[in-house]
Amino acid sequence: MKLPSRRHRLHQPLAFVAIGLTSAAIDGGVFLLLHRMGLQPAAASAAGFLSAFLVNYRGNRDFVFRSGHAPGALSRYVILVAVNLGLSSGGVWLLVGGGLQAWAAKLTTMVMIAAMNYVAMRLWVFPARAKVPDAGRPAR
Repeated sequence: MKLPSRRHRLHQPLAFVAIGLTSAAIDGGVFLLLHRMGLQPAAASAAGFLSAFLVNYRGNRDFVFRSGHAPGALSRYVILVAVNLGLSSGGVWLLVGGGLQAWAAKLTTMVMIAAMNYVAMRLWVFPARAKVPDAGRPAR
């Protein structure tokens, strides 16, 4: 059995961080802009979160987990985003209500959700494809 190289083992988490930082910049930038324009923190958080949707999905699908057009991945991703949206908006609302500055509440929820997302995407949204022998050939 051949073990993956160190480079291969590091690619996925490092790529996840790169895509995550790009998405976070979009999410946080939209949040700050809308909040400065007077939108309530929870609503600005939701808008920022949704604005990073396509970048995050395609980046994770194609670059991080390299799953291509995996059947059902988009549906699973939409479910994960819906859960994350509730966690993000609800988390910001709770933390701001508890006295935290809006930017700190947003940053806190972004970090917590990112950690949960890596696990959920790796195991559920974009699971590694099992290497199954060709159906027309007997397994060796």
